[in-house]
Amino acid sequence: MLIRANPAKAIPAMLNQVLTNPILNHNHELRDSIKWFQNHFPTINRWHQELIDDFSELERHHIHYKTDGDEISRRKEMEALIKRIEDSLFKSKIETELRINDSSQGSNKSLQKLKHKQKQKQKRVELPETEKIIMAEAAENPTVKKLRVSYERLEKLEWKLCLLFLAIFSENAVLKKRLLIYWWIGEGLITKEEEGEEIFEELLKLELIIPYQYIDPRIIFPLPKKFPIVSKCQIHPSVRYMLITLARESGLFDFDNLGEPHFNTNTSPRACVFHGHKDLPSTNKSNIINDKLRTIFNVNESYLSINPEWLIKLKSLVVLQLGRWQDDPSYHIEVVDESFLLKGLRGQKHLKYLSLRGISRITSIPRSIAKELVSLEILDLRACHNLESLPSNISSLKKLTHLDVTECYLLESMPKTLGEVYSLQVLKGFVIGKYSKKNPCKISDLKSLKNLKRLGVHIGIEASSGQQEVFKGLENLTSLKTLKISWGVQDPVDDKSLCLPSSLEKLDLECVPHEQIPEWLKPSKVGQLKKLYIKGGNLKSLDHGEEAAKWNHVEILRLEYLNHLEIQSQDVKNWFPSLKYEKLPRSRRKSQSGYTFHIDKDGKRFYYVPTNSSTEETSSSKPTIEFSLEANSNSCSHFV
Repeated sequence: MLIRANPAKAIPAMLNQVLTNPILNHNHELRDSIKWFQNHFPTINRWHQELIDDFSELERHHIHYKTDGDEISRRKEMEALIKRIEDSLFKSKIETELRINDSSQGSNKSLQKLKHKQKQKQKRVELPETEKIIMAEAAENPTVKKLRVSYERLEKLEWKLCLLFLAIFSENAVLKKRLLIYWWIGEGLITKEEEGEEIFEELLKLELIIPYQYIDPRIIFPLPKKFPIVSKCQIHPSVRYMLITLARESGLFDFDNLGEPHFNTNTSPRACVFHGHKDLPSTNKSNIINDKLRTIFNVNESYLSINPEWLIKLKSLVVLQLGRWQDDPSYHIEVVDESFLLKGLRGQKHLKYLSLRGISRITSIPRSIAKELVSLEILDLRACHNLESLPSNISSLKKLTHLDVTECYLLESMPKTLGEVYSLQVLKGFVIGKYSKKNPCKISDLKSLKNLKRLGVHIGIEASSGQQEVFKGLENLTSLKTLKISWGVQDPVDDKSLCLPSSLEKLDLECVPHEQIPEWLKPSKVGQLKKLYIKGGNLKSLDHGEEAAKWNHVEILRLEYLNHLEIQSQDVKNWFPSLKYEKLPRSRRKSQSGYTFHIDKDGKRFYYVPTNSSTEETSSSKPTIEFSLEANSNSCSHFV
């Protein structure tokens, strides 16, 4: 029986099997919870997706417990999963009892008792016994002592502080490397991104952070290769306990008894905006003032209400991270009143890092920001979907090194003076729209940006087909290392004038309108290119038409969501002789084995078909290998 298709019927049968697993012989608490769940599961009328996923994973672990060669590893994985399911079972158990008691007479006392019990249980889950011990006896705890050895191996005090800042993030949070580096720059711990890269690599080396890579659960065979570049990380719970202890001792942040950061400007120079806290700096709490407050970080508040009169009194602010740091793009943040931008940021002479990423209801960036924020280095406006314009005097931001307006789809053009921000090193989301009387900034206007290393260009929907000289002057950006171009139009603009800089090392293309390799992408035009990413579009072939020509220096190749592309693995080896990592389209991938990979439209069934046959008609010499996500994830069938 399929758990995902019908959990109410499938789970009881599965639980009977799981209860026979040797691992559960000594876990009486979990056995009791499962038995209770078996008796009361009919009253559960809403199944949480996380709980269903956990049960599905438990079933897989149970099936392979005796067949897996690495029994110790399998036991540890299953024990960790059991603990997670135990917590999920309790939550479902409490919710069920709440509904049962709520529908019966005289249930008020029982209901209040259960609510109190639920709160107590939540506290136990949030602050387990191990964390209590570590928190209370950190100096003598052997786990912390062992971790402190790695911590003390960090060479510089600034590096240790960079790590301690991670204490504010919740357990299992996925952290983006780039955001962390921006934060460190804003705090003044480092001055260059290269320094941040070095620190990040050292933290990985010492296992103080864990590399994170998302793996599509639908991919069962062949297993995806591990991407060689780590751009995201997580923090092991034990490391997090140590960081909270040290960050609290050093006064970097203020934490409550549950190890959560909160807003307390009286005891710490850094304050966290945390959902549900009563001491947020709203219009009713404008009397909390700390002239030494350096950082305000939005941990997980979705609705921001900030009193501009309170904000303007903070004279030492260097970091204002109000936007989204979460890896999930669906995480919603909304500002109640955008007037704090116009009024509250006046006089912030020391502010280096301002992030409004993903915040709704921000329609424009006032001219006062460019005029007043004389120290601003990083301005992150990514995914501000209501943003319609940037200040025309943006050139006043003399120290600005990073500007990100990617996914600001209402932006029709860039201000002309952007080409006068000579300190810019990173510019993402540069919009090319329909040329008008507004005299917008063009790529050719960026020729004076001698420090520009990364550039992201978006061809907006307003750009007309055949628009001339769109990319003129791109070759003059002699310091450019990374270039991303995304097309928002089906009909290509005129890119015959496109000539890539000779210094370019990474090229990222999205929604390419061309069916064949354009002239500017041929091997002879991108001699030093090391990374090539192509995601989406109409590309049908990588055949460049240049005899014996190869992309000799490309080491990383990522081809994704190219539904029309047919490519032989042998061709990839021939065209990219220095390749160390490749990711080819999942929908139509031809290999030397004689099979072609196919996946159906709903993504639930995929199969290998002999190269010379279709999905409907199989070869007589080779069987078709089929996988289905609606069945056991490790099963496959061969049929002729």
